[in-house]
Amino acid sequence: MELLKLKEYQERSYAEKPSNQGFVNYGDDNLFPQYLIDLYKSSATHNALCTSIAYMIFGDGVQADTLEARFKIEEWGLQDEVRKACLDLKIQGGFALEVVYSIDRSTIAKVRHCPFENIRTGEVDENEKVNFYYYSKDWSDKSCEPEVVRSFDPSDSVDYPVQILYVKPFSPGSYYYPKPDYIGSIDYIELDKEIGKYHINNIKNGLAPSFTIHFKNGVPAQEERLRIRNDIERQLAGATNAGKFIVTYSDSPERKPDFEPFPLSDADKQYQFLSEEVVAKIMVGHRVTSPMMFGVMAPGKLGGGLELKTAEEIFSTEVIEPYQMIMTEALDSIFNAAGASGTITLYKPEAEEANVEVSYTGIQISSAVDIISKVGTGELTGPQAVQLLVAMLGFDRTTAEGLFEGAQPTPQVAELAAAVTEGCCNLSEEITLNIDAAEWLIEQGEEIDDDEWVLIDEREYDEELEQVQDAQWNFAMRVPGGTSDTNTAPDNRSQIDNDVVKIRYIYDGSKSPERDFCRKMMSSQRVYRREDIVGANWPASLGGASARAVNPGFGPNGTDTYDLLLYKGGPNCKHRWIRRTYLKRNNQRVSVNRARQIISQLPEPQRRANQIETQDPRISQTPATMPNNGYLNPR
Repeated sequence: MELLKLKEYQERSYAEKPSNQGFVNYGDDNLFPQYLIDLYKSSATHNALCTSIAYMIFGDGVQADTLEARFKIEEWGLQDEVRKACLDLKIQGGFALEVVYSIDRSTIAKVRHCPFENIRTGEVDENEKVNFYYYSKDWSDKSCEPEVVRSFDPSDSVDYPVQILYVKPFSPGSYYYPKPDYIGSIDYIELDKEIGKYHINNIKNGLAPSFTIHFKNGVPAQEERLRIRNDIERQLAGATNAGKFIVTYSDSPERKPDFEPFPLSDADKQYQFLSEEVVAKIMVGHRVTSPMMFGVMAPGKLGGGLELKTAEEIFSTEVIEPYQMIMTEALDSIFNAAGASGTITLYKPEAEEANVEVSYTGIQISSAVDIISKVGTGELTGPQAVQLLVAMLGFDRTTAEGLFEGAQPTPQVAELAAAVTEGCCNLSEEITLNIDAAEWLIEQGEEIDDDEWVLIDEREYDEELEQVQDAQWNFAMRVPGGTSDTNTAPDNRSQIDNDVVKIRYIYDGSKSPERDFCRKMMSSQRVYRREDIVGANWPASLGGASARAVNPGFGPNGTDTYDLLLYKGGPNCKHRWIRRTYLKRNNQRVSVNRARQIISQLPEPQRRANQIETQDPRISQTPATMPNNGYLNPR
């Protein structure tokens, strides 16, 4: 008698082995990510959990608290890309994003999801850093040469305009590749897959039972027995051969083999046990706190609402939020590299005040005055209006709160809002603030610490060259600052600053100024961010010193405000703005001499070739030298 040894389950390898081509193999066959995708497609329970949890990670989509960051979300089409990355994060344990820089390398032009299964990591260098990744659409095709892509490093964007941000959370026992959180339940996912195969093939083959085979023609030789054994194993082994039978031929009825089925006691109970056990273990692997969250009823439970709510809160805290943190930290690094500061989240931020509940989508907002008008009519409270001005239109909080006396608009603002509402004027966003422009600007100004910063360049403000000059410092990382509503302290960063360079502007010109604004500005000798002068990424009337009256009545058509970058102290003013570039002392990126060399390497031809937009000639002029001495109409 011989015991036939049928097919044995072999656990899939996820070993990390360096190849002779520079990349690290993931699994013995380098196809472990593809294997995880196969499991995702083959197990109904596992598929549903991965998909549902990925949508929970994505939540309400990518949210940002600054106007600049929200522009980037729209520009990059980031919602769809992050939604795909969330599914990769759940299935593979990590994700990859392709980062494409702009032509002048000054910012990031595109961010796209890169299928995680198509990426293999290169080996680490002497600093234990992976510098390159390898991309292939089909790793099973050995003849397909993978593409080499630089790892995400904004300081190397000039040489490598396309880079890969590869996000690999820590996994015990793994160095190069992450492991999904359900790695411990892969055997049960495989079992779920095989049970499905077994039952479908059993039905296709007529629900035939398992059986033994007795040959009655003597004992064959060892080689013959081995051949017969191999034939039977080949035909009967595995879930896909469930319910099959063998046809044999003999030369007499007495010598035919007997087929005796194995009676399977309580088969229905065994199948039920396997099915329930598989679902339970897969749920545990995914850290599900209650099966009821995903529509699976537990025996003996009627489905208590309080229990379900508690389970959802625990699952959100222990599973979803850590995943969201991984995703948002990766997105933060991209937004910072693009110079778009702000707090990035994957859920809709709660109202900052407990008694403020505002649905942005439920209110039709076209301007700041529109928001203020709704306060006057009672549709919005004062705190709600402040929140909308900050979150939707980019006001700094101090400016927004200054529009109200308690919960009501100031008389001046209320009068303007009423006029606009009644159609008496078309000043859709014109809000004049009763705050002295010079005093406000000086308060925002900064006194440079000479022990920390060294002045390496000083030149007349030139709008034509601004973006080109900013792009000179693309070897350094952008740092947060410049547009946040809390970013009002004088030592805060500008949106064009990076970790070793800061750009500021100083008011310069005649030493004997006549106007009050110019006297105050010249006496302070502080330097200012551009955001402080005109606001950033929104109309000047919505923020910065240009929103405040300097010379009442000197603005266009007799208004009280105008662009301070263009017209400085007003008609006949003899002052201008000077751009100053400061370098952080003793930094590890660039020396003072090298920084000055970088600035000097911008010759006139390159200036024209890199021109971003046509300069307004008034930028570099004092109003006294402009046509009509800076007046809108001839005098």
